[in-house]
Amino acid sequence: MNPTTERVVLVACRVMEPELEELRKDRTHVEIQYLEQSLHRTPQKMAGRVQGLIDDAAAYAGRIVLGYGLCSNGILGVQARQQELIIPRCHDCISFFLGSPEAYQKDFDAHPGTYYLTPGWLAERKDPLGIIEDDYVQRVGREMAVWAMKEELKHYRRIALIDTGVADIEPLRKRARENAEFFSMSYEEIEGINLEYFVKLMDGPYTEAEFLRLKPGEVVTQEMFIC
Repeated sequence: MNPTTERVVLVACRVMEPELEELRKDRTHVEIQYLEQSLHRTPQKMAGRVQGLIDDAAAYAGRIVLGYGLCSNGILGVQARQQELIIPRCHDCISFFLGSPEAYQKDFDAHPGTYYLTPGWLAERKDPLGIIEDDYVQRVGREMAVWAMKEELKHYRRIALIDTGVADIEPLRKRARENAEFFSMSYEEIEGINLEYFVKLMDGPYTEAEFLRLKPGEVVTQEMFIC
């Protein structure tokens, strides 16, 4: 673990809460500000919310890190203020759970059309069945809700549960299998080999290959994520 006592503020999606809170037990210098996972479905609202937390932390943080990738362009326009802003060079958070962007790309190439689930995703009930039950049904009724979700998922063929080892896998497995069966997808589990990427968010090192480091005044652009 990095021995620094510099105050680190991590602005992160709540979908990562199980993994981050497990790691934060021994890191009293790390503060985590979470935003709701549902923002990924309305990325146009994300930048303003993220920027607000960055600005709040600017008065006291030694280091500000985002627990977000590009996320459907949701962080475009976000900028550093008084201190450096550190951002993973990832297009979305699945890279965190699989250990690296390379691991994510390898799995995606082998299994295109995969819908990934994680402990946090299921805890927040943001799996397809949870979205139907907690959101769509109240708005449009069950029949239309099911139709709408099946339309959203029509290009997906596989549900993959990423077991990061921070939660009881049995209820997660049951729920993930229910999703796969309901939407006629194959089911697979992926072992989250380690939490290395989550550790790097808190401790570094923030290498150029894996992280963007924005100076005060710099603004996030899409071009920054093009390798």
